[in-house]
Amino acid sequence: MAEQIGIGVLGYSIGRAHSHAWKSVAEYYYPTKLVPRLVAIAGRKSGAALEAERFGFERVYSGWRSLVDDEDVDLVDNCLPVYLHPEPMILAAKLGKSLFCEKPLARRAADAKRMLDAAEKAKVPHMAGYNYRFFPSVALAKKMVQRGDIGEVRYFKAGYLTTNGGFDSPSFPLRWVHRSAQSGYGALSDLGTHAVDLARFVVGEVRSVSGAAETFIHERPLKAGGRRKGKVDVDDLTIASVRFREGGVGFLEASWLTAGRMDYLNFEVYGSEGSLRWNLERVNELDVFRTKFGGNGGYRTLNVLSKEYEYVAPYWPNQSSGAGWEHSYVNEFAHFLSCIAERRPVGPQGATFLDGYRNCLIMDAIAESARRRRWVDVAG
Repeated sequence: MAEQIGIGVLGYSIGRAHSHAWKSVAEYYYPTKLVPRLVAIAGRKSGAALEAERFGFERVYSGWRSLVDDEDVDLVDNCLPVYLHPEPMILAAKLGKSLFCEKPLARRAADAKRMLDAAEKAKVPHMAGYNYRFFPSVALAKKMVQRGDIGEVRYFKAGYLTTNGGFDSPSFPLRWVHRSAQSGYGALSDLGTHAVDLARFVVGEVRSVSGAAETFIHERPLKAGGRRKGKVDVDDLTIASVRFREGGVGFLEASWLTAGRMDYLNFEVYGSEGSLRWNLERVNELDVFRTKFGGNGGYRTLNVLSKEYEYVAPYWPNQSSGAGWEHSYVNEFAHFLSCIAERRPVGPQGATFLDGYRNCLIMDAIAESARRRRWVDVAG
């Protein structure tokens, strides 16, 4: 019989997707050596209780500390707002628990480094929530770049453009993501962090950046339909040129004011012998162009659906329906559970707290560059 691992989830917004994946990963898809036991969820009482009933958590806590202290919780999954990432993870590390933390790892790189140091000192498994690494189409793109299928990478472009369900309207109420004290940055932290991760994952480390940021909606209602307003002190849009350590240049963009975009996370990779193109709104497709095939016939679209591709085999016999957004979390958690059970490294396929820290260093450098209006080297 497989051994159980007690899961504690902090928060229930994106935490709902996490709870679904923890419940599904071993029960439906992966024969993992560790089977998640949904021990506890923490959050505002009414919402947490609803999620506990929905997914079968054994108990509900109103505060994060009680969940972290629970002796039946072996793995703490932190889905709280960004300013509440460091302390629960640091305490959980000291208690010897495995750590999973949603993106971005922290408001600033200094806090991310504290989290990384705590995890490494305690020698506990740790993973940062960059789930888009775990789509079959993205895994294939990385593999093709590493194999040299498109030659030497010259240019990489990535962005995350959306309206976040209404952020483009000035009447949309103020949320914690609009406050720097709670979120760090705005669109850069909430969305751009994924573009940064894909740049590092597919191409490599970033050496220097030149950024620009803008806030267009400077205040928002404190509640829906209310007259009282609060200040927005984060970016609505950030762009950045980047230079990679191993050569090549790139461009990153993030905005939650881009009308018409639903959930447009995307990247393009241009090499000396071809190019790749991917976007989240067509998640099972990878557009490929290789000059060796000759002509100007444009891209060939690969439908990344068959079992020859990574992360496809655990699902349904008829693969034509493809992967959904929720499967990226299932694949991510299956990877983490297998790494814990087999005592093997989480990276480079999975993002560790080191990846989360490096991501924060890049975002800090982009924000600094935007303030100073000059190129900035990425620390570390």
